[in-house]
Amino acid sequence: MDSRAYTEVNYIINEMSDEMKNKIPSQILRNIENRMDKNYDFRIEEEEFENAELLEDTQKILSVLYTDYLASDEEKIIIKNKEKILENKKKETLANIELKEIFPKMQETNETTQIEENKELLNSKQVNWYIKIINFLKKL
Repeated sequence: MDSRAYTEVNYIINEMSDEMKNKIPSQILRNIENRMDKNYDFRIEEEEFENAELLEDTQKILSVLYTDYLASDEEKIIIKNKEKILENKKKETLANIELKEIFPKMQETNETTQIEENKELLNSKQVNWYIKIINFLKKL
């Protein structure tokens, strides 16, 4: 992870109320502080807070912190259900992609098999045709 993300997260945590900050275990807070980029100066004005451009890693870390420590029990249930829905959609998408990747091969295999079967059928019909003519000639 980008050490600047830890700096951004640390700044945001320090802007939280003490009540919220105390919900995050001290070991987690120490890890965040230890991984920060000390040279990265990150500040957000209060009026810009909601529209602040955060690093993607910052958003991920904040999401995990919120889900694990700050959300109420009801919110955690909602979040977990949404995660399950997203995971199922992702699995379906991957399955569809795999089928699309496999399907042309299956289609090619089916076409090859069909061609072989058609050749055999034609050969058997040709043989039968010749046999019929020979049998007819024999009868004559």
